[in-house]
Amino acid sequence: MPIDWTPLAEVLDRHSRFLVTTHVRPDGDALGSAQGMAELIEARGKTARLVMPSAVPPRYAFLDPDRRFARFGDPGATADELRDFDALLILDLSSWSQLGEMAPWVRDFSGTRLIIDHHQSADDLGAIVLKDPTAEATGALVLEAAEALGVPISPSMATALLTALAMDTGWFRHASVTPATFRAAARLLEAGADAHTLYRQLYEQNTPGRLRLIGTALSRLRLDADGRIAYTTVERADFEQSGAIPPETEDLVDYTVSIAGVEVGLLFIEQLKGGIKLSLRARSDFDCARLAARFGGGGHRAAAGAPLPDPLQASLPAVLDAVRSQLAQNPGTPA
Repeated sequence: MPIDWTPLAEVLDRHSRFLVTTHVRPDGDALGSAQGMAELIEARGKTARLVMPSAVPPRYAFLDPDRRFARFGDPGATADELRDFDALLILDLSSWSQLGEMAPWVRDFSGTRLIIDHHQSADDLGAIVLKDPTAEATGALVLEAAEALGVPISPSMATALLTALAMDTGWFRHASVTPATFRAAARLLEAGADAHTLYRQLYEQNTPGRLRLIGTALSRLRLDADGRIAYTTVERADFEQSGAIPPETEDLVDYTVSIAGVEVGLLFIEQLKGGIKLSLRARSDFDCARLAARFGGGGHRAAAGAPLPDPLQASLPAVLDAVRSQLAQNPGTPA
């Protein structure tokens, strides 16, 4: 689904100072896309500022050697200090809830808003929307935009966009991968990205705390619906006991769908400030985005998430009931 990048070019030509942001608990696609877009903006002779709704996980610190990613609300990145930007570019984001504490500021922002995204679901954020739900990563769209606008890909931009592409495809193993994915990766390697180093930085820098947390979550793994559903939980106390931090739960949900016969995997993570973060994965034609939307979330057909306000003992049975009901409506075929 090719995107006409003329609206982006017009916004870049019309404005000078751009704020670039993405979703809470940013992953590799979010951060890589945001950094890539900031470099694209600067290559056009404009100013870009990177402000995130939440902190950058340690796993991705290598993307930000100059500490350009600011956290919204921190000194230098408060609501008052960000008033003077002409335009807001939002990457890899499909709902108001994904903006976290930054949402009220975005609602009040009077400048131009533009979204570049690949999620299936979407709220109306009052923005120009450049979206391709068939794209394997938002980073692939940023690469497409750079090439359409004639922006050279620097080695740092190539590294950021290859991070985005690799992480949202599970290192090129998800069903979203196509021949075009590998052609895009090849162009990024030619521009200076180093796949070997990148893999080590992303997958071979685990902390002991993360590994202990994985062990705890796996010990709680349960099956439901005759083995078609697998789910597990991470409780608040697990972080202190394991020595892990919340961002180190990334990818943990993938273990739930690594079991033979499982079609839907669920991970319930108790949040430090209350409520639950739900992550969903599917290895069938089960629509995760549809299920997540029932609980105020969104995402892709095969991967989605939602914030749940109720505690674990109420959230878990409610979600399981919803998954069973959706499975019964569409039995599906395991992928």
